[in-house]
Amino acid sequence: MYFDDFVGKLKKDKGDFANLILLFGDSESVISEGLRLLKEKFKTAHTDGLVQVFDGLEHNIDDILTAAQSSGLFSTTQLLVFKNAQKDTCLGGRSEKAQEKLKDYFQNPNMDSYMVFLAPGMKKTVGAVKAAEKNGWAVQCGDMPEWKLTAWVKQQAQGLGLSISEESVQWLIQKVGTDIAYLQRSLEQLADYIYPSKAILPEQVKELSVPGVESEIFPFIDAVCMRQTDKALQMMGRLQDGVDTGTTMMLYGRMKELLSIAAAKAAGMSQSEAAEKLGLHPFRLKNLWDQSGQFTVDELKQAMKDLIHIQAGVVTGRLTKTVPVVLLEWWVLKWGRNKLAASAASRR
Repeated sequence: MYFDDFVGKLKKDKGDFANLILLFGDSESVISEGLRLLKEKFKTAHTDGLVQVFDGLEHNIDDILTAAQSSGLFSTTQLLVFKNAQKDTCLGGRSEKAQEKLKDYFQNPNMDSYMVFLAPGMKKTVGAVKAAEKNGWAVQCGDMPEWKLTAWVKQQAQGLGLSISEESVQWLIQKVGTDIAYLQRSLEQLADYIYPSKAILPEQVKELSVPGVESEIFPFIDAVCMRQTDKALQMMGRLQDGVDTGTTMMLYGRMKELLSIAAAKAAGMSQSEAAEKLGLHPFRLKNLWDQSGQFTVDELKQAMKDLIHIQAGVVTGRLTKTVPVVLLEWWVLKWGRNKLAASAASRR
């Protein structure tokens, strides 16, 4: 099942969840959110329940199955979490033996034990996914498309006792991004910010300081992508403490979005067609449509390559923490200037 189906199932089912759950896929933040929801429901249903954590870097499948077969010393109900289950010691690689052990265990399982396997990067085609489906739930955790994310944000806001309009949701997604962990924290921050009010307004979302990011980082990115070089450099000067590898990756993500939109334009798609094709909400696509028109497809590709070189230099240790500021200034100067306009000016 997909993650949103899993969330709906957790809310609809009055009783406990399956005794075996595999959370797998490309999005670690979605996997983490799934675990948080499971822990929350487990603690609600079993206030005295015990939670134990295993790790595929140190443990194997036998460790969690042995724990599952016995009840805790002070608790009859337990939630057993196995991190990095994609490792060969658990359900990754050639895990036929592990799958057989799971099958044998479920011939006579301990119904007071609930096992949750976390397997970031695991593909749907792996045999362990089918094994989990036979004995419990296998939940594919990928980044949500924006049309699903909107409903999810509204549900989370409702859970906090808040109401949020469609426009406010779209501003929140545009400002924070699609990482559900950041979105959850932003909603919690908004709950405190607007108290005692319960209705989130677009103006309040725009004023929100994004968790872990300077509040002006998104206007800075907008200025860069509209090729407003002077404005972008001025904003960057106010972001000296906030310019880091995260800034380069946020810029990379935006340029990637613009490249997708530019390709859709080149294919003759309208805004509504492009939104459906790319899985973007029409509100967000409309905001990025003009930005994508500031660059050619080749420019966007090269700009992304330059950002990756900067990022790789920091990650590998070739660059110090202060160098990216200088390099990012160079990048803004290089790509903040419209080459077509500059070429026309040079001919005058």
